[in-house]
Amino acid sequence: MCEKIVRIFAMAHGADLFTKLGGTRAMAELLGKPPSTVQSWKAAGRIPAAEQPLVIERARGAGYEISADDVVWPLGQAAA
Repeated sequence: MCEKIVRIFAMAHGADLFTKLGGTRAMAELLGKPPSTVQSWKAAGRIPAAEQPLVIERARGAGYEISADDVVWPLGQAAA
């Protein structure tokens, strides 16, 4: 039950990141990824570790204020 609550919270927090970057399609375009890939990250409530540096680099390059804390699993929350 606790894991489910953490996952739901992470998904809600993660939605803020996706919204901040203009939504799923805009974020996909920014990253050069298919929208379905970015949507799967949003649904999972996490961005894969290998993709996190790209998200930070591209978002900052586009003028967004973003840090590693915004993209680490579970999206902006400290590991348990």
